[in-house]
Amino acid sequence: MNRSYPVFRIQCAEFVSDKGMLFFYGLSIGITGIILPLFMHGVEVSLTAAALLTAVLLRPMLSGSIAGEREHRTLETLLSSPIHGKSMLWRKFEFCFLFALGYFTITVLCSALTSYLAGGGAALILWQWMCIMVVAALNYSAICMGGVYVSSNSGDLRAANQRVSIMAYPLSFLFVVCLSVIETADLLSALITSCICTLIYLGVISMFAAKIRRMKQPDFFQPITIQKPESAHQQRISLALPRSQFGIVLRLEWKVLMSLKRMLLSFGFLCFSPVAMMCLLLYYTGTLDLNYAVLLTVLIILRVPTNLIAYSIGGEKVYKTGEALLSTPLQIRPVFLAKCMIPVLVTSVMLTVSSLLTLTGVTIAALIKPDLVSIQGYTAAQLILLFPVGLLSSIAMMFIAAILSLRLRTPRQGLYATSLLSVLFVFPVLAIIYLAPNMLMGSMIYLAVLVIGNLFCLKRISDNITRPQLMSRL
Repeated sequence: MNRSYPVFRIQCAEFVSDKGMLFFYGLSIGITGIILPLFMHGVEVSLTAAALLTAVLLRPMLSGSIAGEREHRTLETLLSSPIHGKSMLWRKFEFCFLFALGYFTITVLCSALTSYLAGGGAALILWQWMCIMVVAALNYSAICMGGVYVSSNSGDLRAANQRVSIMAYPLSFLFVVCLSVIETADLLSALITSCICTLIYLGVISMFAAKIRRMKQPDFFQPITIQKPESAHQQRISLALPRSQFGIVLRLEWKVLMSLKRMLLSFGFLCFSPVAMMCLLLYYTGTLDLNYAVLLTVLIILRVPTNLIAYSIGGEKVYKTGEALLSTPLQIRPVFLAKCMIPVLVTSVMLTVSSLLTLTGVTIAALIKPDLVSIQGYTAAQLILLFPVGLLSSIAMMFIAAILSLRLRTPRQGLYATSLLSVLFVFPVLAIIYLAPNMLMGSMIYLAVLVIGNLFCLKRISDNITRPQLMSRL
């Protein structure tokens, strides 16, 4: 075991040496643990955001734990040393677990301290804090245990990201449900829910621990097919240039997206998140507020385009296929617009599906409990915040993700930075819902600001994007 300690030490050294990411983590803790409690006058929303954000930040770290070493051809170097493969997995697990638990704990402490200084007291009592931290430790232990295992069986980062997402998002959602119960229900209900979640997490931990124990050293050297997108670029080169260059890239990008089954499944799971949280809120508090569904939709679904554009543009950088794409007769602007169109279409579909599911859930709840809930629909201001504001916000985040994926050292850093910036887009919606004297007027003003900002960004990108600039960034 001692021979594997350098793996943990190297992970810590790389983590500390990346000053930009440390600043990013600190800033995200400040936003989630300080600003959100001040806005919402409580820690409930802050804890939910912290749970989700920790899972978001943990996912690429887990995906790159072993699959990243394999993709960058450094896994063989590690395994050629006296380090055993299983020991390396455990050290990777320890680092990711300590990061997740430490990040969540610091955010929780900041939230509690902010609530106390703002005059709200400790917000929760001692047994609630204890339940939250115990379940959090089990949740992130299960996610990290499964994450390093599926990463060790993935050929590249893209496949690892998909598999970790399918495993991590349901566990994170279960943790959010448990948080909601602990915060709003009585002691007995909270203990029962915590025990059920504990059993589920222990089952997941036991399952993946047994799989890791059964792994042998030759398993790490087995060739795993790395699916690179060169074939798509070869098709671009070999095809005769048709009338619509935009159509070529759009069709190929769509085919690539349809091949990512696990990612599409995770998108479908995200569509159910707002209505699920609304039902939980109704069950434990007896109130139904569609503003809460709007906030959850903006917080969760609008992050999708940043992931897609980072995979699309950042993937060209990771797999060294950007040069092949730029060597084709395709022009830069149609390629860029086609790559951006896919995230816009996916976001539009997800917003529509999520909104319809929420309205369906409200209608069913009104039929089941007519004394508590009345059938209601979105107001004009809420519809503006969901659709035109939501789409324009996703486009703005997409532009930012595309630029950062090219400019920063690795696309993963661009995805991290954009994840933080995507949280910032929630605050104007928060201000409009809870602080604006006229919600409809505030929504219209924010919509106009987004239109002007997106047009400005599109013009600057269109005027300055050139092949030499792109080649220098790849």
